[in-house]
Amino acid sequence: MFGWLVPVAHAITDCDPGATGDKGIDLGNCLRLSNDEAVSAVYSEPAFLVNLIVRNMFVVGGVVLFLLIFYAGFKYVSQGKKGMEEAKNIFKSILIGTVLMFCAYWIVQIVQLLTGVDIGL
Repeated sequence: MFGWLVPVAHAITDCDPGATGDKGIDLGNCLRLSNDEAVSAVYSEPAFLVNLIVRNMFVVGGVVLFLLIFYAGFKYVSQGKKGMEEAKNIFKSILIGTVLMFCAYWIVQIVQLLTGVDIGL
């Protein structure tokens, strides 16, 4: 379902899990992407995958916000007094969600500025 988000990884048969000794299995080198590149070559740290997911969640949140605005407007126009109250509650939720997304983004930016770590947003 989310194949477009992260490339598909395939296990290879010539990987020897016991070759690393006491450290266990190195899945980053045993798993290959569809272009036969090791997963560890593309995603060297778990933070890369987290950044990818967070970036896409902001986009999904923006699309949901946009759709909710249309939905609330439709309720406001099409249903009488009851629709106005429901639309008002939806608009309150939209405003709270927008403020939360805005604050989350800027908190991450401030942490990035203070620590000097490139978070990637």
